[in-house]
Amino acid sequence: MSSFSLRHPYFIVVVCLFVCVLGLTSLVQMPVDMFPHIDLPVVEVATFYNGMPPEQIEADITGRFERFFTLGSGIDHITSRSLPGVSLIKVFFQAGTDPNADVTQVSNLAMADLRRLPPGTLPPVVVNSGASTLPVCLLTVEGKGLTETQLRDYLQFEVRDQIAGVPGATVPPPYGGKYRQIMVYVDPLKLQANQLSPMDVVRAVNNSNLILPAGDVRIGALDYNLYTNALVPSAKALNQIPLKTVGERSVFVSDVGKAVDGSALQYNIVRVNGQRSTYVPVQKQGGNSNTIAVVDGIKAAIKHLRDIPAQMKARVVFDQSVFVRQAISTVLREGGVGLILTALMVLLFLGSVRATVAVFLSIPISVMATFFFLHIGSATINAMILSGLALAFSRLIDNSVIVLENIFRHVELGEKPFTAAGKGTDEVSLAVLAITIATVVVFFPVTLLYGVSKYLFTALAVSVVLALFASYFVAVSVVPLYCAHLLKGVEHHGGAEAQGDATEAEARPRMSLGARFHTSFNARFDGMLNRYDAWVQKALDRPKLVVFGFLGVFLLSFALYPRVGLAFFPRTDAGQFIINVKAPTGTRIEDTENYVKNVEGIIRGVVAPSDLNTIVSNIGITPGLESLASPNAGMYTAFVQVGLKEDHKTSSFVYMDRVRTAIAEQLPQLRTFFQSGGLVESVLNQGAAAPIDVQVSGTDLQADDHVAIDLQRQFRTIKGVSDVYIPQDMDYPTLEVNLNRDRAS
Repeated sequence: MSSFSLRHPYFIVVVCLFVCVLGLTSLVQMPVDMFPHIDLPVVEVATFYNGMPPEQIEADITGRFERFFTLGSGIDHITSRSLPGVSLIKVFFQAGTDPNADVTQVSNLAMADLRRLPPGTLPPVVVNSGASTLPVCLLTVEGKGLTETQLRDYLQFEVRDQIAGVPGATVPPPYGGKYRQIMVYVDPLKLQANQLSPMDVVRAVNNSNLILPAGDVRIGALDYNLYTNALVPSAKALNQIPLKTVGERSVFVSDVGKAVDGSALQYNIVRVNGQRSTYVPVQKQGGNSNTIAVVDGIKAAIKHLRDIPAQMKARVVFDQSVFVRQAISTVLREGGVGLILTALMVLLFLGSVRATVAVFLSIPISVMATFFFLHIGSATINAMILSGLALAFSRLIDNSVIVLENIFRHVELGEKPFTAAGKGTDEVSLAVLAITIATVVVFFPVTLLYGVSKYLFTALAVSVVLALFASYFVAVSVVPLYCAHLLKGVEHHGGAEAQGDATEAEARPRMSLGARFHTSFNARFDGMLNRYDAWVQKALDRPKLVVFGFLGVFLLSFALYPRVGLAFFPRTDAGQFIINVKAPTGTRIEDTENYVKNVEGIIRGVVAPSDLNTIVSNIGITPGLESLASPNAGMYTAFVQVGLKEDHKTSSFVYMDRVRTAIAEQLPQLRTFFQSGGLVESVLNQGAAAPIDVQVSGTDLQADDHVAIDLQRQFRTIKGVSDVYIPQDMDYPTLEVNLNRDRAS
């Protein structure tokens, strides 16, 4: 390789330029994210039947779908939630399957089984889910003088439509607010006086408010489009709909009640910094979507919103891209510090700026080549890949240092730089290849990993391996070419061979400051090597003592193992945390909101005002698409998201412990479960609420609940367990209306 590069220098230079251009182009085009794409496909199926109780949802919809989905291929396991009017099923597929094909497969099975579901069941909604489709920020709206209905209306139909076009972003329906709806309120006494029932009003409104395309009519020489007033234009017009006519007298809606432009019953309340509001979570689409680009696109889009009131303001909170930026900048900063220290050490030992530059040619070229090949493999720029490159920086230089040092040795022996470059490289090229392969083999066990760890550490290993092989080719081609043309011969100072008849005292003033420092450093380093040789000799003279001594230290080190924590991934401060709150089962949403107000008060009392940024509370749940991404199960449940400022002084984990203690003391009737709320935890848990999930299954739900409660009690006694949370509740209060069908008939 070295002889080829020396014979064709221009070809090598062009290849290096080619690699740099392709690498920079790839670097600009690659998406930026916290973690690599985790290819563990999850498909979520949401089916709605308004008003159906959870038991019937589970028996008539969820159970039937689950049994039918087992006909699919590549399915790992299935989980489900049955809520009032909502069936939520998650189908987990085996790693490596095509997510688009999985969605298509589940959609086909769901539509094929739809005819077996209860009449009136809405067609299921099938979406791709998983660790890569998590919310990257929340978009909240506020406006002085605007009602909850107006806030939700503008967010859903104006703001949401304008930000949905941001590349890589998915914008689901909003949470909170009141859904605008024309309501007809009737007086039971007036209905009875006119011998009417509520169903008479419903039938009259339906019959007088229809979609009737009338077509066209040809009159004379023209063809007219024909439109009718079959649709009622306003709530005021609904009041004039006749319910029945007796003789010449008609009974109108306004005679028994009134129609108003209002809102539907509210089952979901959102509070932003203590005020009722509404928000929409912005999700990153799966695959190679760019987290930073998505958040930046949302921030840019809300600056140019149209057709909204002037007092309405949109704001991005819980920005996950901040954590991504911090993580990546930290890796780059630490890698840069290591790079500078490595440069100083190379310069210190070689004493040549030109030689140091030769060594550092391996880093940019190797890194650019790595990015090019990663881009070909559809990878992202993430913390794992950058960590791998930071880890490989020193090894990238090692290959070039070995080659350069041997070339330098030949130059010191008096050979021409061109000749020394060829000989020096050929002598060590095989050894450099051997140590490169030996380092690469260390990462082979990564191929045996599975689950999330496989995708995380495979990305790290691939970046290291690609960079090492690139550095080898740089070391045996670019470095000798550089040395052959730009490395100068070594001037010997201080000896008769170097200075002829000049004395050492006459020669020293002509030495540069750097040369004198290098000579002094080498002298001291040689002295250290001599002392090291003496210690090695003493150790060789006492082999038993040395072996048993090191064995004793090795065994004593195991005593420290219990004091060292064990975790899959380092704990990271995301600058936020989430509190899942449960009031007594069956609590009305208004009372649950009061509990949440108290929790918010506790948070403001515990978290320093200089650290607190935003508090967003989500209370209750709407039986619609919003339930897909909400952990709430009913009006008695809520979750509170607490966002800290970027420069917060106290860790979010410290605040979590303090808030947990304060809630337990002041609101013992509440059940809480704390999460860090960061992107790292969500990805590592594959979207689950906790890293450990214990499932109890059986045919008797009450018995299962008793077992779960007993396990919860035992788990809480384990040291290190902070929260144990049972999402399901079997004690929801109900009223059963039993009709005697014989008497009713």
